[in-house]
Amino acid sequence: MRTNRWSLALAFGLMLAAVLACNFSATTANLSSLKIGKDQEVKTEASEFKPSDVVYAVAQVSNTSDTHKVTARVLFDDVKGQDTGKVVPGLETTLDVPGARPVMLNFTGPGKNWMNGRYKIEVTMKDKDGKQIDQKTGTFPIAGGSSSAPPADDNANDSEHSGH
Repeated sequence: MRTNRWSLALAFGLMLAAVLACNFSATTANLSSLKIGKDQEVKTEASEFKPSDVVYAVAQVSNTSDTHKVTARVLFDDVKGQDTGKVVPGLETTLDVPGARPVMLNFTGPGKNWMNGRYKIEVTMKDKDGKQIDQKTGTFPIAGGSSSAPPADDNANDSEHSGH
């Protein structure tokens, strides 16, 4: 009698595991990381930048084979004379990213120079229906230049973005 109960419990457990495995997926598309640095592949993350530096960011799209929209933008976080949370003019891009891969980005300050202060990079991932799936943010400080210089002509921005 005990053997039958044990066999029944084992069979039930195996059936439950099979059902859960078919209906439950532990992998979901996401942004697994956001790194900020001074080199294109961000092999080493940087914690400080000069006004003339190009700021590189790599956002890692993970756990997907589908194409997702990834939007990257730079916001003023703590820059004298600028509204916190406002997008830095010209520093927003949206890319179609096929599958899991790194999204390599680079940003040049307005007029080729950043104002002193702290900035935030915000990367958002959306599905094909436009629903936000994930978001990562990171901040970076700029120090060493004139803190009172206003941004140059917005059209002079030479920022480049790449989805490869």
